Amino acid sequence: MNKKSTDKRLPALPSHKVVEVRPLFEFGDVGFETHKLNQIVQTIRFPEGVSEEEKDIIIVRAIELYESLAPSDGLEGMLATQMVGTHHAALDCLRLAMVPGQTFAARDMNLKHAAKLMALYAQQVAALNKHRGKGQQKVTVEHVHVAAGGQAIVGNIETSGRAVSPASGGSTIEQQVEVPVETGGEKATPRRRKPKLD
Repeated sequence: MNKKSTDKRLPALPSHKVVEVRPLFEFGDVGFETHKLNQIVQTIRFPEGVSEEEKDIIIVRAIELYESLAPSDGLEGMLATQMVGTHHAALDCLRLAMVPGQTFAARDMNLKHAAKLMALYAQQVAALNKHRGKGQQKVTVEHVHVAAGGQAIVGNIETSGRAVSPASGGSTIEQQVEVPVETGGEKATPRRRKPKLD
């Protein structure tokens, strides 16, 4: 038997060349946008008995939510799509919890799912902000140099089991503090002194 190969392979490209991927595929911006729209719509569950007009309104609202997140790259686009789905799922659980005539257990289950979904949404918002660089930053101070005659307080200072805050007008702190002394580019051994803070 003689089998004809229908395998169409792209020619091998040298590894040092930069290849633009987009021209390799035959779809335009319309196809790309349609796929994105379909992904967003697939995250939505439409209630039973909803008219086509109402479905269109829900879809337009979902797209508005997606666009309001203004995703700027692929990761933000995926997260924005998930956020739209999470939002609609939470609202759906809240709506189902309000259906009259259901058992307490059914209502409780829907409210619990809604709470989990709303917590997930908050996590997604935090992840989006962190990715965009808007997340809360933690600053760790490792070295504090205080010049002669200077005073420095960072946060609360604990002495003998009680904390004295600079704002509380605490008096002198009896605590040994090591102060590094620098001489000619070399660090000498730290000397001990008692800081007096008013």
